[in-house]
Amino acid sequence: MAGRRGQSSFNRGRDGYVDVWTDGACPSNGRDNPRAGAGAWFGDNHDLNISAPVYGRQTNNNAEIQAATYAARRAADAGIEKLRINTDSKFLIDCHDKWMPKWEQNGWKTSDNRSVINKNELVEMKKAFEPLDVQLKYVPGHKGVHGNEMADQLARSAAERQDY
Repeated sequence: MAGRRGQSSFNRGRDGYVDVWTDGACPSNGRDNPRAGAGAWFGDNHDLNISAPVYGRQTNNNAEIQAATYAARRAADAGIEKLRINTDSKFLIDCHDKWMPKWEQNGWKTSDNRSVINKNELVEMKKAFEPLDVQLKYVPGHKGVHGNEMADQLARSAAERQDY
């Protein structure tokens, strides 16, 4: 399916997946007045790139989830069908690949019967992923991976713009 925005400008692997790099930032995570931001980078000066403040709980984990959600929504709107989300968040990957299926079966309870903290954000992420074939791929953070560095800049910029 042809995208509504020229897909030729996407970073596309030989397997047909469009690559996007996502990151969350919360420089004051766990301290007073934290401010979090989410970033998704499709390419240099790409019209789908996003730098957005995090809504709800201001944590790094929430920022990572929302960055992936924003990326998936943008991709679906652009007509992309296969999306590879490159992330330095093992938490995000574990949520998607390991924990969410178990939490859903257990009524969104953890193995020690506590409510899943990021349930609402994870449900939103799952909805955003539904129209796509999504892969999550781990990339090391702050190791010079261009896409990861750009997503980090977008996330940090959004966190700095928070006004509360």
